[in-house]
Amino acid sequence: MGAHLEADTHRAFHNASLDSLRPAGAVVIGDLDDPHVEAVLQRLPRQATAVLDAATLPAALSRLSPLDSVVFDRSGQPVRLSRHVPARGWIRRLAPAGWDAGVELGGQAAARMAARMTTLAAVLRDAGLTWLCTVDALFTAENKIVQYRTAAALGVAAPATLVCGDPAVLAAELGEPFIIKPLGPGNFAGRDRSQHIVHAQEATGVALTGVDLLDAPFLAQRKLHARTHLRVVTVNDRAWTAELDATGLPLDWRQADEAHHAFTASTRWPAVEHDAVRLAKHLNTGFSCQDWIVDQAGPWFVDLNPGGQWLFLPESITEQVADSLAHWLQGI
Repeated sequence: MGAHLEADTHRAFHNASLDSLRPAGAVVIGDLDDPHVEAVLQRLPRQATAVLDAATLPAALSRLSPLDSVVFDRSGQPVRLSRHVPARGWIRRLAPAGWDAGVELGGQAAARMAARMTTLAAVLRDAGLTWLCTVDALFTAENKIVQYRTAAALGVAAPATLVCGDPAVLAAELGEPFIIKPLGPGNFAGRDRSQHIVHAQEATGVALTGVDLLDAPFLAQRKLHARTHLRVVTVNDRAWTAELDATGLPLDWRQADEAHHAFTASTRWPAVEHDAVRLAKHLNTGFSCQDWIVDQAGPWFVDLNPGGQWLFLPESITEQVADSLAHWLQGI
């Protein structure tokens, strides 16, 4: 009986200690060195704001149980997450770029990383956390085929798209030249760990003869003759648009360094903003960065990123986006 009494006393003391912890107010999943994370954190209090990702999990996590999580806020104090102490969260990146560089699949380091991701996934699914975009919605929305299915269901114009192993079929259905772009990651690390970006490029059926197009599946799309590129950022019901004159730019504007600083804020595209918000809502992403192309026929949706970049856009947009994210995290 004495042992049971001691255990009950210890349990009561432990629960009282947990209940006395400050509840978390905001949880940001990302890297402190990421300027997008920094822009939002500048607008949030240090106390009760926790920042962590798979790389920093061992230092940021105090404890995890089926009932609650305890993490450290930016002031170094433990804060509690549970269904009884609701908080809000925003996922920028689950792990920093290059986090898994050089790690051998099936090796000990890979096992450690997998264990961290499993632990982080448990924290992300805490019943007390309301996410601007849940991790499950994020993974779903990152799939380009799912994006185009959503656009089709909503009646939003998008270029004809096909994944097929036969180049002749691609040429016949999409016309030539058509565009190929990655269906999966758009970048990879080489053997020397240098980063390589896979840009969208033109192709023809003849040029792809003999290429295994399903080994690492690529998207093929009808080519749009861009007059203007649009980057649309959405936060819940709000949207901001920046435009870029496509004259003289390569097919993939990211290949031109000067283009990254040439976008201008625009209010000319209310219909695009309306459809951008609809797409994000249907995909359950409270935040999105979207790419649209305007040709002689009008605007076309081409891509949605639920954790995309916006700081290269004009300051009049970047400030409002960061403010909106911070306000949502604070419940304002």
